[in-house]
Amino acid sequence: MRRIYLQLTTEQLLALRDGRELTDERFDAFAVTDAARAGRPGVDDDEVHEYAASQDAALAAIALGAQVVAAADVAEGSVTDGNADAKVVACGPLPLKRFASFHLIDGDAAAEHPDQDIELSWFDATELGVLLDVIDNQ
Repeated sequence: MRRIYLQLTTEQLLALRDGRELTDERFDAFAVTDAARAGRPGVDDDEVHEYAASQDAALAAIALGAQVVAAADVAEGSVTDGNADAKVVACGPLPLKRFASFHLIDGDAAAEHPDQDIELSWFDATELGVLLDVIDNQ
């Protein structure tokens, strides 16, 4: 299995809640890749690489106007590394049971401090409804 980080819109989160899967055939996402590892020579800590991939996904989410980064575990064979750092393409569909967590972007912090890491509030995959309530009340 391979952990990927993908940016999700509210519409995609609703579809995931209602249909228990995302039915797209392909997803642009981020993951720890050989290119990403090469970009951080001397760093052997997988957590550092995973964190960097999640931050890349958060930046992409902000650029798309999305509010959430999701972490999902997918079959290694369903992921193709892109040609830039941590970018990957994952084949769908993605069932809800493959999602490990959701991370809500603190939009104010991202806008106020663009040169700092993006703050992400963590929600377990079982808390998708709670996450949607939080988004709805913002």
